[in-house]
Amino acid sequence: MASCIGQTILVKGQLLAAEDIHIAGRVEGEILLQEHVLIVQPTADLNAEVAAKSVVIQGAVRGDIIAGHSIALQHSASVSGTLAAPRIAINEGASFNGKVETIRES
Repeated sequence: MASCIGQTILVKGQLLAAEDIHIAGRVEGEILLQEHVLIVQPTADLNAEVAAKSVVIQGAVRGDIIAGHSIALQHSASVSGTLAAPRIAINEGASFNGKVETIRES
Protein backbone atom coordinates (compact mmCIF):
# COMPACT_ATOMS: atom_id res chain seq x y z
CA MET A 1 0.00 0.00 0.00
CA ALA A 2 1.18 3.53 -0.75
CA SER A 3 0.21 6.95 0.54
CA CYS A 4 -0.22 10.00 -1.67
CA ILE A 5 0.57 13.64 -1.07
CA GLY A 6 -1.92 15.41 -3.34
CA GLN A 7 -1.37 18.25 -5.79
CA THR A 8 -2.64 20.94 -3.41
CA ILE A 9 -0.53 19.85 -0.42
CA LEU A 10 2.67 21.59 0.72
CA VAL A 11 4.91 19.76 3.20
CA LYS A 12 7.71 21.71 4.93
CA GLY A 13 10.25 19.90 7.09
CA GLN A 14 11.07 16.21 7.41
CA LEU A 15 8.85 13.55 5.83
CA LEU A 16 9.40 10.07 7.33
CA ALA A 17 7.42 7.02 6.24
CA ALA A 18 7.46 3.24 6.59
CA GLU A 19 5.53 2.75 3.33
CA ASP A 20 5.75 3.76 -0.32
CA ILE A 21 4.87 7.39 -1.05
CA HIS A 22 3.50 9.06 -4.18
CA ILE A 23 3.99 12.84 -4.26
CA ALA A 24 1.94 15.04 -6.58
CA GLY A 25 2.29 18.27 -4.54
CA ARG A 26 5.20 20.21 -3.04
CA VAL A 27 7.78 19.18 -0.46
CA GLU A 28 10.48 21.43 1.02
CA GLY A 29 12.95 19.78 3.38
CA GLU A 30 13.91 16.13 3.69
CA ILE A 31 12.26 12.85 2.62
CA LEU A 32 13.36 9.62 4.34
CA LEU A 33 11.94 6.30 3.09
CA GLN A 34 14.91 3.98 3.65
CA GLU A 35 13.14 0.70 2.81
CA HIS A 36 10.44 2.06 0.52
CA VAL A 37 9.74 3.58 -2.89
CA LEU A 38 9.22 7.26 -3.68
CA ILE A 39 7.24 8.15 -6.81
CA VAL A 40 7.51 11.83 -7.80
CA GLN A 41 4.53 12.42 -10.06
CA PRO A 42 4.58 14.90 -13.00
CA THR A 43 2.84 17.67 -11.00
CA ALA A 44 5.25 17.37 -8.05
CA ASP A 45 7.76 20.07 -7.12
CA LEU A 46 10.36 19.00 -4.56
CA ASN A 47 13.08 21.13 -3.02
CA ALA A 48 14.37 18.35 -0.80
CA GLU A 49 17.10 15.90 0.09
CA VAL A 50 15.82 12.37 -0.57
CA ALA A 51 16.86 8.97 0.82
CA ALA A 52 14.80 5.95 -0.27
CA LYS A 53 15.10 2.36 -1.45
CA SER A 54 14.04 3.32 -4.98
CA VAL A 55 13.02 6.63 -6.55
CA VAL A 56 11.04 7.20 -9.75
CA ILE A 57 10.90 10.82 -10.88
CA GLN A 58 8.37 12.25 -13.32
CA GLY A 59 8.22 15.79 -11.87
CA ALA A 60 10.71 18.41 -10.61
CA VAL A 61 13.32 17.78 -7.90
CA ARG A 62 15.99 20.15 -6.61
CA GLY A 63 18.26 18.39 -4.14
CA ASP A 64 20.43 15.32 -3.68
CA ILE A 65 18.89 11.86 -4.06
CA ILE A 66 20.34 8.70 -2.52
CA ALA A 67 18.73 5.33 -3.20
CA GLY A 68 19.74 1.90 -1.92
CA HIS A 69 18.45 0.17 -5.06
CA SER A 70 17.66 2.48 -8.02
CA ILE A 71 16.82 5.93 -9.36
CA ALA A 72 14.85 6.40 -12.59
CA LEU A 73 14.27 9.75 -14.30
CA GLN A 74 11.29 9.51 -16.65
CA HIS A 75 10.93 11.66 -19.79
CA SER A 76 9.03 14.41 -17.90
CA ALA A 77 11.57 14.66 -15.05
CA SER A 78 13.51 17.82 -14.23
CA VAL A 79 16.26 17.19 -11.67
CA SER A 80 19.06 19.33 -10.27
CA GLY A 81 21.41 17.72 -7.74
CA THR A 82 23.48 14.61 -7.09
CA LEU A 83 22.08 11.16 -7.88
CA ALA A 84 23.64 8.28 -5.92
CA ALA A 85 22.44 4.67 -6.35
CA PRO A 86 23.61 1.27 -7.61
CA ARG A 87 21.35 1.66 -10.68
CA ILE A 88 20.55 4.98 -12.34
CA ALA A 89 18.43 5.40 -15.48
CA ILE A 90 17.86 8.71 -17.25
CA ASN A 91 15.26 8.42 -19.99
CA GLU A 92 15.33 10.42 -23.19
CA GLY A 93 13.64 13.80 -22.68
CA ALA A 94 14.50 14.06 -18.97
CA SER A 95 16.28 17.22 -17.83
CA PHE A 96 19.21 16.61 -15.47
CA ASN A 97 21.83 19.01 -14.10
CA GLY A 98 24.19 17.61 -11.51
CA LYS A 99 26.41 14.68 -10.64
CA VAL A 100 25.90 10.92 -10.86
CA GLU A 101 27.52 8.52 -8.39
CA THR A 102 27.19 4.74 -8.49
CA ILE A 103 27.28 3.14 -5.05
CA ARG A 104 27.03 -0.39 -3.70
CA GLU A 105 23.54 -1.74 -3.14
CA SER A 106 22.46 -1.50 0.50
